[in-house]
Amino acid sequence: MLELWRIDGAFSNQPHAHDSEYQITVPVQGHCHFTQENKDYRLSDGGALVQHPGERHSFKAGSLSRLIIFKIRREGFACTELRTESEWEARQMFDPLQLSRYFRQWTDTLLGCDPRDRLIQEQTEMQVMTYLSAVMTGSGHPVLSQPKSRMRVAGSDRHLHRVLDYIHGHYREEISVDTLAGIAAQSRYHFIRFFKAAIGETPYQYVLKLKMKEAVRLLRTTRSSVTEIALSLGYSSTSSFYRAFANAYGESPEQCRNAASLR
Repeated sequence: MLELWRIDGAFSNQPHAHDSEYQITVPVQGHCHFTQENKDYRLSDGGALVQHPGERHSFKAGSLSRLIIFKIRREGFACTELRTESEWEARQMFDPLQLSRYFRQWTDTLLGCDPRDRLIQEQTEMQVMTYLSAVMTGSGHPVLSQPKSRMRVAGSDRHLHRVLDYIHGHYREEISVDTLAGIAAQSRYHFIRFFKAAIGETPYQYVLKLKMKEAVRLLRTTRSSVTEIALSLGYSSTSSFYRAFANAYGESPEQCRNAASLR
């Protein structure tokens, strides 16, 4: 749905256009000289420029510059209920410090997750799109997390119970936001907000907890190797599993197993 880019230091490119992508170019440090549809712009300090598909553009950044670039595929807007790109003004203003902080969070999350984990990738994409919509349409102060208040899960809420039943039956497999949203009969955007409000954590966090609890059980009660446990829980590599386990418990799988054997 989208790509995130950061350019540090001197850079220039030739005039070009994207057939099916929207681009948002934001200098968060220094400045850049931008040409779009034969008009020249000087961008600096969070002043951004939106490029629609087919618009020819090029830019040149100085040696002390840092740019953040969003590339959003045309179909990316179809799976959200955010305002469409056609309502965005060409000139936009971002808080450079805030954007830099959020960018680090997004990229750290994406680089740290298992490559096959569609759930966290899709959730992060929705966070980015929500942030862009909030900033560029003036709909409110952008935040990355939803309120921590929980809704009471009513017994009659069959959709949420179906979602939870599905997660518990398939958390070892690849799960997508679209699949869960379909079970809940909601859009992807509304489903993530609804799930967080009802359960108190995102779908990814909920699935991750289930995986980690099962990992601990297997480490303490079976002789399966760490690699076998990682693969059984849907991880594409042992390193991805090690990273997730250490983040969850502050120790390695082997340390968890050894501690259990000493009891």
